[in-house]
Amino acid sequence: MLSNKCYHCGKTCITNKICINNFFFCCYGCLTIYKIFNKYNLFKFYELNKNPGISPEKTNNFYYLDTENIYKNIVYYYDNNITIVKFKIPSIHCSSCIWLLENLNKIENKILKSTVNFTKKNVNITYKNSFYKLSDLAKLLTKIGYKPSITYGDINNKKINNNNYLLYKIVISFFCFGNIMLLSFPEYLGSNNDEWFIKNKIFFKLIKFILSIPIISFSSIDYFQSAFLCLKHKYLNIDIPISIGILVLYFRSIYEIIYNIGSGYFDSLSGLVFFILLGKYLQLKTYKYLSFENNYKYYYPIYVTRLINNLEETILISNLKKGDDIIIKNNEIIPADSILMDGLAMIDNSFITGESNIKEKKLGDYIYAGAKQKGGMIKLKIIKNVNKSYLNNLWINEAFRNKKKTINIRLNLVSKYFTILILIISLISGIIWYYKNINRVFEIISSILIVACPCGLALSTPFIFGNVIHILGKKGFYIRDISIIERISKITYIIFDKTGTITEIDKSNIKYFGQKLDNDKKIKIISLLKNSNHPLCKIIYNKFSYIKSHEIIPVTYFEENPGKGIKGLVNGIEIKAGKYSYISRYKLINKKKDTKVFISFEKKKIGYFLIKNYYRNKLQLILKNIGNKYKILIMSGDNDKEKKYLKSLLPYKSKLFFFQSPMDKLNKIKNLQKIGEKILMFGDGINDSLALKQSDVGIVISNNNSFCQNCDIIMDASSFEEIPRFLKYTNISSKLVLISLIISIIYNLIGLLFAITGHLTPIISAILMPLSFISVIIFSILSTWITAYKLHII
Repeated sequence: MLSNKCYHCGKTCITNKICINNFFFCCYGCLTIYKIFNKYNLFKFYELNKNPGISPEKTNNFYYLDTENIYKNIVYYYDNNITIVKFKIPSIHCSSCIWLLENLNKIENKILKSTVNFTKKNVNITYKNSFYKLSDLAKLLTKIGYKPSITYGDINNKKINNNNYLLYKIVISFFCFGNIMLLSFPEYLGSNNDEWFIKNKIFFKLIKFILSIPIISFSSIDYFQSAFLCLKHKYLNIDIPISIGILVLYFRSIYEIIYNIGSGYFDSLSGLVFFILLGKYLQLKTYKYLSFENNYKYYYPIYVTRLINNLEETILISNLKKGDDIIIKNNEIIPADSILMDGLAMIDNSFITGESNIKEKKLGDYIYAGAKQKGGMIKLKIIKNVNKSYLNNLWINEAFRNKKKTINIRLNLVSKYFTILILIISLISGIIWYYKNINRVFEIISSILIVACPCGLALSTPFIFGNVIHILGKKGFYIRDISIIERISKITYIIFDKTGTITEIDKSNIKYFGQKLDNDKKIKIISLLKNSNHPLCKIIYNKFSYIKSHEIIPVTYFEENPGKGIKGLVNGIEIKAGKYSYISRYKLINKKKDTKVFISFEKKKIGYFLIKNYYRNKLQLILKNIGNKYKILIMSGDNDKEKKYLKSLLPYKSKLFFFQSPMDKLNKIKNLQKIGEKILMFGDGINDSLALKQSDVGIVISNNNSFCQNCDIIMDASSFEEIPRFLKYTNISSKLVLISLIISIIYNLIGLLFAITGHLTPIISAILMPLSFISVIIFSILSTWITAYKLHII
């Protein structure tokens, strides 16, 4: 038998005339969307969930979005070819929505990329703006049932505080709760036999009923809407038992008033909603306070070179201000919207747009934050203050979309089945109490549904891991998000790069051998080296730090070949620095296997810099501590002269590989992962970019580095000695999450026991429910801080 429910949105079909391929549709709008999906082979949308669609609204006139002032305020990025915009889509509700919105490019070829933030109900869309307007994009979204919500705040770049809406609900519920309690006092005090009270009893009940209407229609509406959406799309969340509990009390109270068999439970109902909302507000405020995104991440160890009166200083990007002049080197990310003041800017916007086309910029051109310089050093003027959250979003959203976030999958399953269990227990308890004391059935059911709220289960992971990230962030160990901590707990293999990772740049010994360098040649060499962030270039550059910045010569046609060397034109002279094979056609037999950086002028070798590494303090002890739990591997692009010394530092069975190119490092990691190893890699973020991205966890050691996107963790070099403690702390935190879950389950079981046996009223249950949340907070804070204290992290 054919279903009379709409195949697209699930609504009941008024007529059976709108039909295609034996599928019925409630309107021609849903049929049109189905035809679009059919045309572009997007049937997976219907496979992920049953009836997952939204009935399309009437297409609005979005032409105002193409007005220049509005357009510039709404979009995040635009140039002659590409536009990036973020729309809020309130109708996003399930995995089918996410899948469809992230496959918009199959419907419209002008759309290059779209990514969904499910929790915030946002979609970021990158599209080609030639012959495709912002209004066209908004119309397309509306046509397929995902109308964008565009508010005054969006157009005027003003944030609207939605927390006030919750406060209004709390205030109204408190007003109703307080007055209903006052009207209920005569009954509490045993005035049922008082003639005046008996005479006005109906009036009291009517007033309580009227006061309960705002509780149901306004204060509780979010729970009902959430529960309805969940049931419609056949999945469960905690709002379902809460909504059932509220509605049971409400309709039971109306029933008692109509048939004059009691005063109802309006006092319990209003108190229940008030305390639930109060707990929710407390939860949001606490989570905001503990949110690592709003606290320490403004102080990443990410540096930029600022110019003041032609003198250079290295500062944190958090100290950068509008109007500052900065220097950006090859492969550095531009931290704020800027204007090009000097130099040849070859800008790669792939980090922003996803496209790797490199564009040349002229003096005075606008350059967006997040762009990367691919070439020589340039000078910029900051025209907007640093948007730290923007850089953070780039790091979170773009760097590792290929790494699956497995966190909370197990937790969501626990919460889901816990909710099913509570509904079953409520039903069985209601049947038992129906025969035991029918007058208490609804009260018992409501108490069970409320007290067993699994909010503690849902909060255990984010609160504990969030606090761990907060604590470690203050110690220079900056973790991208909470999913990384779970990944660290599964690590089996740790890989270290050598130069700039286990060696210290500032303390390396350096000597020059070759043709005598006059001041002119020194300036030319330093002018070239200054354009690179490679550790060896920094070591040599620091040796000649006495050369004034105004003496530096601009470099043109700068190129950096990872693992080999750099080159560029300095006053028309081609200068190269790097391995001997890079500057010469002939092969050098380096019997001593020293670390050397060769220099050539116009393809003629003039000499080389001999560099002796200085290994980090307590390296042997660090490797020994780590080696007790993990396998260790050191990979270096350098020669193997120090192999014997390094082997003496490493635990038994540790491995060493030298002469490794960036691709060699990448392939080594892939091969280890194929045999089931989970890899954590420490690198400098330059030559190790590919390997860091491939690793299960990639950690960049910051030696005054610029922003690095290809990592999960940024660690200040000064915290290197703390690596064993940091790893141990993250592993213990995973066990703390398990303990917190057990505490939450025990708390719920005890509450259930009292509710089932009739020792809890709904209002007491509502007071106890936030205590579950509070107990998780207290345990999270105390356990993480005590653990950090015992490990001497704080």
